[in-house]
Amino acid sequence: MVLDRATDFAMKINSNADTTSKAHTFKNHGYLFVILMWLVSRLVIIFAMQVVVPSIYTSPVHPYWQPPYPLDYSPDFIPQPSWELFSHWDGKWYRSIAVTGYDYANDGHQHSVAFYPLFPLITRGLMMFGLPFEVAGTVLNNLTFLGALLLLYYWVEERHGTNVARWTTAVMAWCPFSLYGTVIYTEGLFLFLTTAALRAFDHRQYFWAAVCGALASATRATGITLLPTFIFVAWKEKRPLSAYFAGLCVPLGVLSFSLYCAITFKDPLAFVHVQKAWAQPSWWSIFSDAISVGKDSLIKVVMVFGGGYILWYFRTQLSKTAVVYGFCSLLLIIFSGALMSVSRYAYGIVSLSIALGLFFSHQHRWGYAILTWFAILLFSYAFNFTIWNWVA
Repeated sequence: MVLDRATDFAMKINSNADTTSKAHTFKNHGYLFVILMWLVSRLVIIFAMQVVVPSIYTSPVHPYWQPPYPLDYSPDFIPQPSWELFSHWDGKWYRSIAVTGYDYANDGHQHSVAFYPLFPLITRGLMMFGLPFEVAGTVLNNLTFLGALLLLYYWVEERHGTNVARWTTAVMAWCPFSLYGTVIYTEGLFLFLTTAALRAFDHRQYFWAAVCGALASATRATGITLLPTFIFVAWKEKRPLSAYFAGLCVPLGVLSFSLYCAITFKDPLAFVHVQKAWAQPSWWSIFSDAISVGKDSLIKVVMVFGGGYILWYFRTQLSKTAVVYGFCSLLLIIFSGALMSVSRYAYGIVSLSIALGLFFSHQHRWGYAILTWFAILLFSYAFNFTIWNWVA
């Protein structure tokens, strides 16, 4: 009798150990899958930028646009394998901020105050360890992008299972605009902070939702959409006051930047007023060009309005937090007037990657075909970015 009970007890322990072992195995497989998606997609970018372009262009590159030239562009530019290739376009502005600080004058010209402070601030901190700006900025963006993929994978897996989590991770890693998770832009940091904030809010971890939300609003303007997201979901789901507090903490990042502008430049909205120096297309011109099968305009329309449709289609399967955040962010970028980079901003809405991952998990053939197309475009975008052609 005693022997039987001891045997049963031992079998239960072994069963629990097997279950725990399987759980750890699946978790490790998740880490390995995410790291593989991140690493292989980044290698495609690096190969295009550091190997292919320098081997093709051995004389000065002449992009298709005309003066005025972007910040720090040289007409005698010849691409050579280096960290500098990761710092074109906005990267030069972040370098200016990290090295010399902000500048602003209400003169109708472009100034660095247009760019939010958290990314160059952290980069400056890394530079204090002896890293050059180009190394610090590239490492920061890549590591935070990897962190965003890991957070995204486990957030989606908790609600939708491993299959959807893998497709969602693949979408975010291979989307051609994931180029901006490797070059010196804010995509990696912004995706990491917004995904962390949304996941924390879903888990009712309101302190971390507040912290990550405030940091997100100090990284990019669209981070502010976490405010209406948290407030609306808290009201709809009758959550405690701490959920509302998390939402009210979101603007602290952008308010701190506004306070800095008020003290330094006597204009608390300097980062808003300076935006008029960047010429922007209208939705009318984008739609007209898209009808004429203009590739860039067509991608803008598909990313924004196609993304909105697929988000609406899966609205009952996604968490309310992800759905509300997705629509708030889409509305902001539609009506903000900053439409030159609207497709890149749409990529920065993590909810759209989840919705597309859900779609591909049901339609595998479409998923493999589109991911293959993504990989080709990713290589093309990296190639063009390196030679100073505008991508997004």
